Amino acid sequence: MKCLLFFLFLLATGAVRAQTLEKPYVWTDEKAVLRFDAPLAAPLALTVKTITRDGWGPTWSGVAGANESLLGIAPLVEGIHIVEVATTPPREMRFLALRAPSPLNGSEKTALRRALPRNGQKLLSGAPFKILALGDSVTRTGDYETLLVMMLARATGNPNISFVERAHAGKSVDASVRSWQGDAAVKPDLGLLMYGLNDQGANTERAAYLEQTRWLVNRLHQSGADAVLLQPTPDIDFPRDAASTVPPAYALRTLGFGAALREIAPDVPVVDSFDAVWGRGADTLQASIEALRPLYPPIYHRQMNSWIEAGKGDTVHPNALGHLQIARAAFQTLTGSVSPPPMQWRGSSHWTPKGIVSRFVVRNVSDSTRSGRIEVFPPPYAAIFPTGPFPYTLRAGQEMRFDVAWQGAQTPADLARFPHDIYLASGPPFVAALDFSAQGSRAYAAAAPFEPNAAFVRGRQVVTEKALVQLQTNGKTRDFGVKIPRDSPVGRIPLVQRVGNGWAVAELAYVRYGAAREGEAQVDGDLSEWENDAFVPVGEAVQARWTRGPQDFRASSDECFTRWSFRSGKDGVWVAARVTGKVENDTFTLFFDPRSPAELGTTGTFYWLWGSFKADGVLSLKAGETTKTASNLRGAWKATPAGCTLEFFVPYALMNTRGWPLSGDLGLSIWWTHLGEGGRKTHLMWSENGHPWNPRWFGVVRRLAPGDKRELPFMVRVR
Repeated sequence: MKCLLFFLFLLATGAVRAQTLEKPYVWTDEKAVLRFDAPLAAPLALTVKTITRDGWGPTWSGVAGANESLLGIAPLVEGIHIVEVATTPPREMRFLALRAPSPLNGSEKTALRRALPRNGQKLLSGAPFKILALGDSVTRTGDYETLLVMMLARATGNPNISFVERAHAGKSVDASVRSWQGDAAVKPDLGLLMYGLNDQGANTERAAYLEQTRWLVNRLHQSGADAVLLQPTPDIDFPRDAASTVPPAYALRTLGFGAALREIAPDVPVVDSFDAVWGRGADTLQASIEALRPLYPPIYHRQMNSWIEAGKGDTVHPNALGHLQIARAAFQTLTGSVSPPPMQWRGSSHWTPKGIVSRFVVRNVSDSTRSGRIEVFPPPYAAIFPTGPFPYTLRAGQEMRFDVAWQGAQTPADLARFPHDIYLASGPPFVAALDFSAQGSRAYAAAAPFEPNAAFVRGRQVVTEKALVQLQTNGKTRDFGVKIPRDSPVGRIPLVQRVGNGWAVAELAYVRYGAAREGEAQVDGDLSEWENDAFVPVGEAVQARWTRGPQDFRASSDECFTRWSFRSGKDGVWVAARVTGKVENDTFTLFFDPRSPAELGTTGTFYWLWGSFKADGVLSLKAGETTKTASNLRGAWKATPAGCTLEFFVPYALMNTRGWPLSGDLGLSIWWTHLGEGGRKTHLMWSENGHPWNPRWFGVVRRLAPGDKRELPFMVRVR
């Protein structure tokens, strides 16, 4: 009968011209307005379906009367509304309805002033207030900022709140560092910062992630803006079969990064956006991940659609419903409306005869008895045992204890290899934990610092023969001398020191400076004019590295070995390279840092160019996004019996400077990607350690006058 009525209405309406929804986001206490470009000649059938964070929601069918050109649709629930209009052809429109917050009370206003000490009162006063949203593709593809502005405007009564988005899809936090000069021109009152998914995915060390995040927070504060940090959201990829390489707990991979954000500064609010998206969870890890599917789209740009409509979808970028959870969590953080977690975690890690063991103490800090079970999960590609379940029944204030052992971390040498170099040697170990209780789950990041607390001091130094290495133990510092082999231009030396019942483990990496002779060159691929110039190697086995540590798919170093030389010209840098092997399908990237020697390796803007081979002997060279002008980039290559030679010119304008640094030293990193048999890639790096999204360990090229043959020093780093 319903189908028949629908068909009759369709016949009655005939062709109805364009319809639009006035706003994509509406409050649940108002109506979404559907606008027709002319009054209806006859009644029109409508159907409304909804998607809530729990899945499919209520539906409604009705009729728009004749002579109407505006139709108000009352939201059925908080969630995505799918309006199906019986036109010829049928039309579908979507909007998101959200619950409106109440006006702020006195304590919430106080909390907002505390969260935003610089500009909270300005927000409450009704004055113009600007928000700058920085982030990766989650920020770029979604709209949590719009929803947060709506909530703040409604709750404060301030209609003058605006936002500017500066998001960098596919990038890590260093992208916002590089673009800071332009972003600062926005002059925000509040900066929102959400990174971590790509940083963790590239196996960036947490210390680098925090270092760059802290830099941005400091710049926001120095500009007079407040800062709020948002934790990265879940990645809901899950292994679908035995052949999958996705770890079972991949959805929890960013928990340690999110928890570490609280180390930035005690007065910088951190939004539990991971927990907000996770919601109630479910009674298993897989069921909890499946319960998140309404909050993710079939593909990232279809924000008003949901995974549950297509049966598959995007695992990384939340849809409009997911961004609603993020926005509400940010609003609650700013207004002091966040409930504390019911369980409090403490942890410590120890060396034992069987390897590293992490011990956890979990306390029920709620005011009632809790029963459930805890399961723990290692970071991606690591392993721990046992993982649980650890059942519990705890009265208010009671504690439980359990130990887990890190598999494959039995000796100090194990901490120099992936994944332990990332998760155990470079900062306090974290495990992800799920507390299953009352048919739901809550995610925790549990830190377990080493006892005794001993670590080599990370950092850089310039040496000629011996490096000074420092070991800190419970606030005390000991110095060690490490001799650098003078006949080796690049290398790595393990650092291992017994401390009480444990060990301190790190690695010393060294790279001899490159030389740039003053003078000019010809870009023709013929390197006969470079015969007396010094070359640096990029192809040694120790330089074949990627996100999981050393990785070399070459049959031998001769399959691809590069040597590089440089000249300091009047208008730019001349670069030459000799390459062995079949490399026409390879690519290379050079990173430049023209700042002072003391700033090399620290957070800040850098520049780069990307190069590839063209069939006509020309090198294709493209400047990175931080370069505003880079005219006169040019390059050429020539085949040789052993491989090829290449030559190119990089104008100083690419580095936003007019000449070689006055100090005489130019920061430079080289990344060569070799495509080998079967499409396997070997990444060769002059000085970096992994994915150079976040280059921290620039090598140095020193300008030398003609005839200057002095021995150059080493850049040494401890990591």
